[in-house]
Amino acid sequence: MIETYFFRTPTINRLRGGPLGSDLDDLATALQQQGYAWDSIRGYLRGCDQFARWLLQQDYAVADVHQTLIKRYISGLPRPPSGRLPKAAEGLSHLLKLWRQKKSLPERIDAYSLTEAGQWLLRYEQHLDQVCGTAAGTRSHYLRMARRFLRSCFGTGHLTWSSLQAHQISDFVKQEATNKHGGGRKLPSTAVRSILRFLVFRGELSPGLEAAALAPRQWTHDSIPKRLTTQEVERALALYAGEAPVDLRNRAILMLLSRLGLRAHEVANLC
Repeated sequence: MIETYFFRTPTINRLRGGPLGSDLDDLATALQQQGYAWDSIRGYLRGCDQFARWLLQQDYAVADVHQTLIKRYISGLPRPPSGRLPKAAEGLSHLLKLWRQKKSLPERIDAYSLTEAGQWLLRYEQHLDQVCGTAAGTRSHYLRMARRFLRSCFGTGHLTWSSLQAHQISDFVKQEATNKHGGGRKLPSTAVRSILRFLVFRGELSPGLEAAALAPRQWTHDSIPKRLTTQEVERALALYAGEAPVDLRNRAILMLLSRLGLRAHEVANLC
């Protein structure tokens, strides 16, 4: 059905391979039956695909969608000067209606319709925003980590905070840190400590367990790669000793790198 509105094969494949999948065909059919214009349907499909990809990026499932989450998504979209709803959000009501018809969402998507984990995450998000004053980008990172932390510790079961053990916390932080590089390796420990402090604030845990979320070691003075010797530099320059334009260009690039210490992007930007 979406072939009626998109003609380029890469675009169609990207949409079909996205998180909405066949829902886009059902949505296009429903919009066509309601008499929406061709351009409007095309725009709605793009906007809904963007929203679904945002959910996936933020580690949300369809069942996690609620009004506060939708408002947060819309608030991050660029608004037109007229102050109207952003174009990327205009078709979301139709997507939510489709999900309700497919029983993927309840009729009301407020806080009371969320799972236990979803309600807890909503309270945690409100705490980060209203109590801690955390920036939107930081909240997004912490919430993604919180969802993974819940799944790691409790799966899909009841959130029994009193059963939380220190080894579960340290194992989770270590596992998450192995997938990150540089300063990002500190994010799991920082986010988990924030989660545990919130639980202490709520009276769910006693203070002290956050010490299990140890930050990984950051080697500030790690070993530096060995430099090329003078002889090795001369051998590299000798590879382009000819007078052809390519040889002259390559020799000039290598001399700028080796003799003046310019970086690759600095050489590439020279005119």
